[in-house]
Amino acid sequence: MTRPIGTIKKETRTLGLDTCNPRLTIGVIVRGGTYLDGIISFPSSGNDASRMVAKRIIESAYFPEVRAIMQYDPDDQLDSTVVERITKLPTMVISNSKPNAGRGYQCFQGDLGRLWVKTRLESTTLKKILSVSWTTGKLPEPLRVAHLLAKLIVQRGIHMR
Repeated sequence: MTRPIGTIKKETRTLGLDTCNPRLTIGVIVRGGTYLDGIISFPSSGNDASRMVAKRIIESAYFPEVRAIMQYDPDDQLDSTVVERITKLPTMVISNSKPNAGRGYQCFQGDLGRLWVKTRLESTTLKKILSVSWTTGKLPEPLRVAHLLAKLIVQRGIHMR
């Protein structure tokens, strides 16, 4: 059972996870769609990656303030149900293009475009979270920033701990 998300405020903290870097999962904590609060990197570790990422989220200094997790995971490297079960935070897997294995995804049409989302959140809560965090670009801000960082790290060969 996930912990209650409470009221969705303008500065609700959301953790965006991007798995596009084969060596690292990049996490970004954003207040609403406006303020970057922090960055976390998680080494990719094969079969147990979901469990390890979830445990590192709980151990982070940001965990008490985070209300939801968004994943941009085109290759399904993380199991969102495992992350949700361990962290007890509502988790959304988000794609800006229709996933090939589209089971469980629902289409969300916002002012900035269309997203495909897989989550157990009620649609009204999902809409509130997306309306607060999706301020520019093709992805909500936590995922947009995490994806930019993941691409930069791959391009530049930067090593994060």
